[in-house]
Amino acid sequence: MQKRKRQSGDENADEHELMEDLSGMDNPDQGLSTEHEGARREISDIHSMLIKGFIDISNTGGRNIAIKYIGQLDDRPFLRACLKKLPHNEAQKKSSELYHYWQEQIMNPEWNPFKTVTVEGITKEIVDVSDDKLQELCAAWDEEVCKAVVNCLTEIHESGKLRDRTIVPELWNFKGKRKATISESVEYICSQVKRLNDTKNRRTRRAR
Repeated sequence: MQKRKRQSGDENADEHELMEDLSGMDNPDQGLSTEHEGARREISDIHSMLIKGFIDISNTGGRNIAIKYIGQLDDRPFLRACLKKLPHNEAQKKSSELYHYWQEQIMNPEWNPFKTVTVEGITKEIVDVSDDKLQELCAAWDEEVCKAVVNCLTEIHESGKLRDRTIVPELWNFKGKRKATISESVEYICSQVKRLNDTKNRRTRRAR
């Protein structure tokens, strides 16, 4: 009798394990979800490491792939607009004042110059260029300055930082005028390493 009870208990344990295995097979999405979450975390970590690496590269001027600070205004249109109307020494001071004023406006979450539009059945938010402040800016200076502010607001909105209005570094493809993909960024770093190695090898050959 005891032997039969032990055998029955073993059979119940085996059946329980089998049911658990079958349960896992009935819900394959659970395993896939865990894998996808792990992959997302890994991609996010790679993205963060690439951003840190590009920030550490100080000489990025003129490169196709570099860091762009989303939420930070381009100051060049302000200087060009002021140079058209003012003497050089006055233009530099005025452009600096204008730039810092509009950077503060962009960082102010209480200013929300956006409107909702529907295009081909798709609803989205865009910058409202008829906003009073933007209209005053365009009238006082020129369209290039106004466009710089609109572009900056659009980038903040698309990056999801509209509520806290923070300036964030992003991998940027300056040639394509868009965010750079991880593949593009890695390819760029590899090309730079190859270039440095080629330069080192040439110097070594000349030194011999």
